[in-house]
Amino acid sequence: MEIKLTIDKAAKSRGIYTQIQLAQEIEKQTGVVLRAATISDMYRNNKDVINKKNLLLVMQGLEITDFNEIITIE
Repeated sequence: MEIKLTIDKAAKSRGIYTQIQLAQEIEKQTGVVLRAATISDMYRNNKDVINKKNLLLVMQGLEITDFNEIITIE
């Protein structure tokens, strides 16, 4: 089994279609600039470790309160 992030689906359901748009929304909602490379890694599931602070920023940017919306187990 593997944990996968589904940030792209959650973003698209909110009208956010690019990683740049997501970065802008995160900055708007939180005041924090999240690096484009960090967002890209999260979109592509390139890392084995999930940074909780970065995940929280993404959730705040997308106004998500339920982890199940962006994390799946396959």
